[in-house]
Amino acid sequence: METSTMDPKERNEAVKEAMLLKKMDHPNIVRFQEVFMTRKCRLCIVMDYADGGDVHQEIKRREGKLIQESRVLEWFVQTCIALKHVHERKVLHRDLKTQNIFLMATGQIKLGDFGIAKVLEATKDYAKTMVGTPYYLSPEIIEDRPYSFKSDVWSCGVVLYEMATLRHPFDADSLVILAGKILRDQHPPVVGYSEPLNGLVNKMLAKDARLRPTISDVLDTAFLQSSMAAVNTKYALGLDLSMHAAVAAAAAPPREMRVAPEDSDSVLMATMPVHDHPKNDDDYEEEEFEDYEEDEEEEPHLEFGQSVVRTAPSAGLGAGAVGGKAESLRNYLCSQVTSQEFRKAYTLVRTVGQTDGLQQQVSDVIGSDKAPELLTLFQLLIFLEDVAATSGS
Repeated sequence: METSTMDPKERNEAVKEAMLLKKMDHPNIVRFQEVFMTRKCRLCIVMDYADGGDVHQEIKRREGKLIQESRVLEWFVQTCIALKHVHERKVLHRDLKTQNIFLMATGQIKLGDFGIAKVLEATKDYAKTMVGTPYYLSPEIIEDRPYSFKSDVWSCGVVLYEMATLRHPFDADSLVILAGKILRDQHPPVVGYSEPLNGLVNKMLAKDARLRPTISDVLDTAFLQSSMAAVNTKYALGLDLSMHAAVAAAAAPPREMRVAPEDSDSVLMATMPVHDHPKNDDDYEEEEFEDYEEDEEEEPHLEFGQSVVRTAPSAGLGAGAVGGKAESLRNYLCSQVTSQEFRKAYTLVRTVGQTDGLQQQVSDVIGSDKAPELLTLFQLLIFLEDVAATSGS
């Protein structure tokens, strides 16, 4: 990743952060083998190779055929186990998505790119990283409010939903509309899977971060215990699961299972409900990187225009932080095109809005090779500018 535009302090912080992540050692996490800086100020990170691709690729290969619930849960619990290890070390993942959940040929899950968003934040590569992640952004991050480990839990809930349905819980043709849906809409229910799985998705995708479970709470869920024990044995993870099993056993009543035929992609159907499990006393799960306001906040009122979401000001919405991100993105775009091309493309995206011919119009200005990627970035820039403007008004 390029660090030449960073000042020495920022560059040292990026290297320090990468070196810290290099020490993360867990069987469900992609290892950093080497971290070094080149003479041209490129930060290079050498990681383990995942020979089974990633979960996103596997979902695409399904071509609409649902994945058996037992496999979904096998992937999901390994992802949660890895995320718990990360959170215990007071590290936020910040870029959790199916593209960052890697598969080994054996079926073992490896969580990758954790913390990389923090390393990238001060570099021009951060703009590129943001393009692929809007589907997984939590409401508090979209509104630029203080966020905690619960933001990763939201993203993990999106991942579980995607594993089960093969699609995102919130989808739209533009970043602006997508952001609005994440903030105000309810996701469609998960169809064809057990009620406990559906209930867990609902809890993890609670709009209010305070209502979401911690990742430890998720792993305490009764119906996940058999999957956790299975992967612990199958992949020789060497984990002590007694605490999770004890909490789950104390909370869950007896249940009966209906087992689907082995020759189909049907799923295990459980009849027991999902329970609210008592929280652990793990302080790290409640710690935040910024002070989170516990007082009730008024829900932002959204008004949708042609190409902009207007958000009525609400407590905690930081215009300065959003404006800073917009400025970084603007600088990156200016480095990719001429000043004249930037003005023309920016004006087009700002005034034309979402139309079928917008990409072609932008292509005519900046070239067809750059248009697909940069159009999305121009839309993101306008979104950030408008959020910053309304927040500061």
